[in-house]
Amino acid sequence: MAVNFTGNWKHVESENFEEYLSAMGVNFAMRKIAAKTSPVNEIEQDGDSFKIKTISAKTKEVSFKIGEEFEDEMPMGKVKVKATWDGGKLHFDIDSPKGKLVTEREIRSDGRMYLVMKAADGTTCTRIFAKQ
Repeated sequence: MAVNFTGNWKHVESENFEEYLSAMGVNFAMRKIAAKTSPVNEIEQDGDSFKIKTISAKTKEVSFKIGEEFEDEMPMGKVKVKATWDGGKLHFDIDSPKGKLVTEREIRSDGRMYLVMKAADGTTCTRIFAKQ
């Protein structure tokens, strides 16, 4: 049975986030601003269908179904994304102007959601969210 990500998740901690943004080509000023934000992810899941709303300096919403490619917008432009299940992880393969990116969301034993993002050069960061 797949994990249920439904809920409101508040950002509580980041590891290596500025380094990841640098690897993604985000300029110094924008990295500093992004590092100070604490976004909230509002996730609605119905089986393999998802709606994820990220509320931060800029609010963004994306809807998708597992196994179907969809288009998204990232700081470097439009990207093509395909979501799959990898065990209990929600795995995203992202084809971007900066190369192949990988993002995974999982709920670990501490009850928190871990968002692990890997840049094309291998730089990885983890953003941790607690359920509200």
